[in-house]
Amino acid sequence: EAIAAGKCKVVLITCAGFGRRGTAVRERGGPDAPFEYSYGPVTVNLYAMAARRHMYEYGTTSEQLAWVKVSASHHAQHNPNAFLKKVLTVEDVLNSPMIADPLHRMDCCVVTDSGGAVLVVAPEIAKQLKTPKVKLIGQGESSKGQMGGHVDLTYTGAVRSGPVAFAEAGVKPADIKYASIYDSFTITVVMQIEDLGFCKKGEGGKFVADGNLISGVGKFPWNTDGGGLCNNHPANRGGMTKIIEAVRQLRGEAHPKVQVKNCDIALAHGTGGALGARHGSGTVIMERE
Repeated sequence: EAIAAGKCKVVLITCAGFGRRGTAVRERGGPDAPFEYSYGPVTVNLYAMAARRHMYEYGTTSEQLAWVKVSASHHAQHNPNAFLKKVLTVEDVLNSPMIADPLHRMDCCVVTDSGGAVLVVAPEIAKQLKTPKVKLIGQGESSKGQMGGHVDLTYTGAVRSGPVAFAEAGVKPADIKYASIYDSFTITVVMQIEDLGFCKKGEGGKFVADGNLISGVGKFPWNTDGGGLCNNHPANRGGMTKIIEAVRQLRGEAHPKVQVKNCDIALAHGTGGALGARHGSGTVIMERE
């Protein structure tokens, strides 16, 4: 927006976090948050509530959630920087310790230090660059709160940020060749895939199962760096690494084992906050120029 407004021509965007050296904090923010503290709302149990509600409403199973972690591990094995490189099975996920019912330890992201940066430049600057160019063609953002007590845990802010981004880009979910989707927990991925329009609400569990998210195997390649579930996840990194891996895919610079063929349009989506409380959602759609 700053570039479009003529305020500048080159923008550096960075984000870093110290997840392994930091301390766990309770979710905070918003005038209603202090009334929740006595109930112990930490990150994992807020997502567990969303997962349990999704299971109740739509019949989603733990086995289906496990496939999200399995697919991430298949990608992470090719990433030398990934925190968790071991290829997992559904049984590995289901047999890992229960952290907050119904989420097992392997349903959770890794906890790491890491950082990332991207450069966004004006078109006249981009013409001078020799590197493959990736153009931002659509973006949307939205928040979701507690709605005055009318809480619905079955959807995320992506139901609004996604359609705005698709409309600006002039493309449909079916046009996306690769997606980077925020993955703090396995349920996060299932819900956001639904809300972004890649499948109908309630069908996310079936959509992610049986290897459908594995690049070169399934029909919906995602998070080919291993994502937050296996690669890296500092406390506040948001969607930074999601954008970076999407750019790698569009440039054809992802690992050969996970590079998506003819990848010309990609989506990156991030969530900040917690699905079980309040959060913000951001969606960007990019195109290889």
